[in-house]
Amino acid sequence: MNNKLVTCAVLLIPSLSSGLALAAASDLLDESDFLIDIPEVTSATRLPQKLSESPASITIIDRTLIDASGLQTLPDLLRLVPGFQSYLISSNKFGVAYHGVSDDFPNRLEVMVDGRSVYLPLLSTVDWTSLGIHLSDVARIEVVRGSNVPTQGSNAFIGSINIITVEPTASSGLTLETLLGGQNTRNAHLSYADSNSLFSYRLSASHEQNDGNDHYSSFYTGPYFSADSGEWQDDLERNYLNLSATWTPNLNNSLWLQLGVDRGQETVGALDKEDAHFADREHASYFQNLKFSHLYSATGTLQLSAYYNHLDLSIPNASVAEVSTLLADGLSILPPMSPATQQAFVQSLIDLNSLKLISEAGTMDTFDSELQISDRLGRLTFVTGLGYRFDQAESDILLQGGAVDEYRSRIFGTLNYDLTPRLQLTTGAMFEHSSADLTALSYRHALIFKPDPTSSIRLGYSRSERLPSLLDRNLENNLLLPPIPGYSSEPLVYDRAIGPNEDLDPEQISSWELGFYHILGTPNSYIDLRLFHERVEDAIFTYWYPESDELASEQRIGRRANIGAWSNDGFEFQFKHQPLRDVWYLLNYAYINTVNEEWERGVNKGTFHADPSMTPAHTASLLLSWSPMDDLDLSLAHYYMSDVDWNEGGFREDYNRTDLRLARRWNLAPRTELETALIVQNAFGPSYPEFYQYNWFDRRTYLQLTLKCP
Repeated sequence: MNNKLVTCAVLLIPSLSSGLALAAASDLLDESDFLIDIPEVTSATRLPQKLSESPASITIIDRTLIDASGLQTLPDLLRLVPGFQSYLISSNKFGVAYHGVSDDFPNRLEVMVDGRSVYLPLLSTVDWTSLGIHLSDVARIEVVRGSNVPTQGSNAFIGSINIITVEPTASSGLTLETLLGGQNTRNAHLSYADSNSLFSYRLSASHEQNDGNDHYSSFYTGPYFSADSGEWQDDLERNYLNLSATWTPNLNNSLWLQLGVDRGQETVGALDKEDAHFADREHASYFQNLKFSHLYSATGTLQLSAYYNHLDLSIPNASVAEVSTLLADGLSILPPMSPATQQAFVQSLIDLNSLKLISEAGTMDTFDSELQISDRLGRLTFVTGLGYRFDQAESDILLQGGAVDEYRSRIFGTLNYDLTPRLQLTTGAMFEHSSADLTALSYRHALIFKPDPTSSIRLGYSRSERLPSLLDRNLENNLLLPPIPGYSSEPLVYDRAIGPNEDLDPEQISSWELGFYHILGTPNSYIDLRLFHERVEDAIFTYWYPESDELASEQRIGRRANIGAWSNDGFEFQFKHQPLRDVWYLLNYAYINTVNEEWERGVNKGTFHADPSMTPAHTASLLLSWSPMDDLDLSLAHYYMSDVDWNEGGFREDYNRTDLRLARRWNLAPRTELETALIVQNAFGPSYPEFYQYNWFDRRTYLQLTLKCP
């Protein structure tokens, strides 16, 4: 075992010993238990429980952290979670991973908004720019650090994120917010909430716009682009609107509804080479989320829920000039053509293949419904239920075999049993069945010991399976040549790039963890420690097979296959402390030792191995806040990540980033407040790339104004 892991375990022993001594002194918890400020969470088991009683490590990002950080996007906030990596793929495209081993489409992390999955069936990832919510709409974020499949299904293979929005009953009045600054950012947000004894609602609308970074691509300097300088910007413009409402006709029943729409455009491209290809991608999404809760007894609740997501990603076909430049060498294998004939031929090729420079195009729909029952019987608390999910996707470039769909049914349950007042056993499982004739059984067990009202020690084991996604099984992308007069009368296969594979097996992960959670004697102060061992098997990556039925020279075809395996060992540390009434800080650190087993990648790819690791060994963050006056807040945030060899983005060196925030509030009238905030990100430089080598993060300054009229 790694020396740092042993050291961390040794440091934990005194805390465990003191806890055992306290346990021996008293067998029963006293009334002080109810006075300890331990947050409640639901993400690990679906049951409301104290953070200290959760069977998994959970980080809560609340409004205090969100405001003090000065961060402007949801993915950025995950820099405050130990073991997480948040990185910019381009100026407005994010990747979020837990324990590394990721690329520009991270696909093993569940992300939800109020329990509604926003994991995309077409891309097998999350598109953070089409969620239809603003940071001001967020009440808190619950992040489960570790596999959460037994509770939330296959997508939560390595962890899960639940973004919980502000309840309509928890706010009132009008809020206006604007943000101006770096990258020519022009954002505006409005929300309004109101309620009466039975009905409450909250309406939120936002506009976001920025110019992104300035880039240069040599791909656009050929003869077809002589009038173009090759300069481009990965900009963004989007508008979104959402409504949440609750109706509570009596004490036993409540109905909650959320719906929204998000439309916009961003310029996307892979910034890993000098001749980067890029295109304008438009998105149009809408969603509905409905929950009905019924208290059928003093302890029992029945909940019915359903949601629907739709997302349309559209990218224009490539131009004749672009394709002619892209395939300049490949077109030389064809019979000689006049310029006019060649131009007509290339246009036919574009039309035949719906050829685009960027592949993120298509439509997708998800429908999910669920029945859940929770209750308490003596010392046993349980939740159980069943659900149904239907996914469908269509894409001319990613799914050339035609539209695909899949349904999944699931049954789940979690039992929480108080063996003694200080010892708790939690066990949970989920069984999933797919119309692809695949099944997955995932389970988790945890033993939690509470030596005193302020502490808990957790020993847990889980084994989970991830069903292959629609994209994993059906990804197909071929390049066909149209008929060539005097050469062929039918389309020819020029490049059989990616083919489908319906024989994939579920990915598997098994993990052990030892957790310690302790509330300190000062307000809002705690320590959270997790030691873990994880092993991933049958991970799905692209394997390259021999292929002779094509004209291209590579003579290979890619298919998704169960070829990957690796293990993670390490520890995570989170410490929040408030030494003074007006000073607090949050410190996060994670050490992760990833050992990648070698696996064959196939023709022209050879054996895969990663040196250095595909996971940064060290990630850390520090958020420090000081309020010298009641209306003045100062904060500093520092982020560090050691070097990493991303699966897609390549090797990136370590970086440090420091953000500063200064906020001042004025009471303009009774119950009317104006806050101005100056935010400087990467204040002390230097600029650095996080994922692709040509996407740099520089110093950025913003001015934020917020007006609240309750």
